[in-house]
Amino acid sequence: MTDGTQPNERREFLRSALRYLALGLLGAGGLALTTRRRENCERAFICRGCSAVDGCGLPQALSFKQAMGKQVR
Repeated sequence: MTDGTQPNERREFLRSALRYLALGLLGAGGLALTTRRRENCERAFICRGCSAVDGCGLPQALSFKQAMGKQVR
């Protein structure tokens, strides 16, 4: 018994499925790159009193954390 589907139709279905999967992954990757967190200084390079200084990776914040004896990540 056959299900009535020809081998060419199955191949075309698999090609289309893989094509749409690749397109979806490409789109998801692009979205991930555009929504990635970017570091912006909130206090014009005045690290003392900034709430984001612990997680900040900007050079000024790293110097500030080192000078204050905090662990630099």
